[in-house]
Amino acid sequence: MQPSGYSPYKHQDKKRKLSVKLPKLGGGLKKWLVIIFGVLFGILFIGYLSMGDLRFFANNYLRLTFFHKEYLILLQNNYETRPTGGFITGYGEASATMGFVSDISFHNSYEIDTDTYVTPPYPHEELLKNEWYEGYTFRDANWEPDFPKSAATLIDFYQKKFPDNDVDGIIVVNFSMVEDLVKKLGSIEIDGEKVNADNLFKTLTDTVNDVDRHDEKALIERKSILGELATSIIPKAKWHPFKTKSVILDALESKDLYIWLKSEGMQKKLEKKGWANNMDLPENSDFLAVNLANLGSKKADRYLVKEVYHHINIQKEIPEVTTEIVVRYPGSKNIYADDYKGFLRLYIPASAIVNSDTLGATVETEGEFKVISTQLILPAGSKSTVGYTYQLPRTLLPNNTYQLRILKQSGDDKRYTITAESHEDSEIISDDFDAKENKAIWQGTPISDIDLDLQLGPDTSAPYPIEQVFEDLNTVSIYWNEPIEVSSGSDAINFEITDANEIDSVTTDEVKVIYAEIIDASVIKLELEGVTEQNLERYKITMKNLRDRSGNEIEPSPKEITVVQRMTGAVESTEEPN
Repeated sequence: MQPSGYSPYKHQDKKRKLSVKLPKLGGGLKKWLVIIFGVLFGILFIGYLSMGDLRFFANNYLRLTFFHKEYLILLQNNYETRPTGGFITGYGEASATMGFVSDISFHNSYEIDTDTYVTPPYPHEELLKNEWYEGYTFRDANWEPDFPKSAATLIDFYQKKFPDNDVDGIIVVNFSMVEDLVKKLGSIEIDGEKVNADNLFKTLTDTVNDVDRHDEKALIERKSILGELATSIIPKAKWHPFKTKSVILDALESKDLYIWLKSEGMQKKLEKKGWANNMDLPENSDFLAVNLANLGSKKADRYLVKEVYHHINIQKEIPEVTTEIVVRYPGSKNIYADDYKGFLRLYIPASAIVNSDTLGATVETEGEFKVISTQLILPAGSKSTVGYTYQLPRTLLPNNTYQLRILKQSGDDKRYTITAESHEDSEIISDDFDAKENKAIWQGTPISDIDLDLQLGPDTSAPYPIEQVFEDLNTVSIYWNEPIEVSSGSDAINFEITDANEIDSVTTDEVKVIYAEIIDASVIKLELEGVTEQNLERYKITMKNLRDRSGNEIEPSPKEITVVQRMTGAVESTEEPN
């Protein structure tokens, strides 16, 4: 018997209601999940976009971290400049497995020593040697300015000490980047003491300066402070991603941070972005890399002023370059710096021909570069200037275009003045240089590698005489501002000369031009007859149909100039434009 008031339709209605409500509940959950995931995706996407150039690492994250990768981190003190940035004061080891980065530790660079004496490159031994000198070691092995070459040597030293450790990449950080991080993130704590950007150098240097290789206590303190520095900065950097991103991007651009990767494909990508600190000579380009290495002067680079002057003379048939480097050491030395002992290397195109007079410097060819190198011994309060002159093949100026790549040395700031000069009748056109007529100048302190170029505009100016003199009674030379086309300048019919009859109204010379000849491209010599000796007498020379090598004719044509006969002393002249 069914209960009173029972109706099967009521149960069907309940079931129907339940079956209707469940889809609604499920639809609402899906809706909220879609919203949540959409918001998360939007946040991640905005974060991805806000990374700027750092998206490179996000795009290649798996290639950089998947399976197992081992990275070396080099800490370079660029106040003790070395070819790739600075003296290697410490190193770190970082592991990445299946996309997760872990096991980051930092160590003192002195821990990587060698069992046998390794002969160093010149002039390490000469400038660094003392009673504790151990020869060529890991901490000095960043000797090649082209970092991929130095990377191979550094890995060799590292794996001799740790033969079971792989190296999939090297991350290089200069002290300048650490300073910038502390400045952006605020003060940090080291050994219980608050440290900011203003006293970071002093705090670290006072702890690690002049460590005696045999003083174990000093070495322990040195290792400890590097670890504390990293432990203090890394967590703070994670909490301030946008400030950290800004510092990283600036450091990548200025070469205070750069990377080498074992993967050839990834390495090429880094080089293309300018993040590998490699040396690359563009096709048909001049090249200028001024590389300094501080060998035994403590932190002297903190105080040095370095200037480079580079002048290219394009008007010569074979373009000539003069490069001058000035290093100033103002004031006196202090507890952080000795008198400067360094090694200067100038890298230019291998096709350049260096003048034989290099004042004791050595000249060698290394691949696509010619290297001029010399020692610099600079007492505090003095300056040193070295300069070299060399020729460039005309092939480096295709289509009258001059290009120059200036390579910035990692960790070092030099002020450059680049000047160029072409023919007086030509015009220089450039977006990079401050071009004025036939001269151009560029000045600045590059924060990264830069490429400059200029174009020689077509010659549209008429040639004009700048001086005319009697060489003797029957010879007049006319000096021009540019080379004169030979057929027009050596045709005597294009010249007439008459006595102005200003000194003696009774005597009037009947003068003829019997021969014309081009001398030294921009000098026309006229052979005359009929000239008598009349000191200070003036003669009118009428010229026509004269052209420069670009086909520009004199203005006006015919054109009159005046030459003065002087039979004693130097011959002077004036020009009277028509």
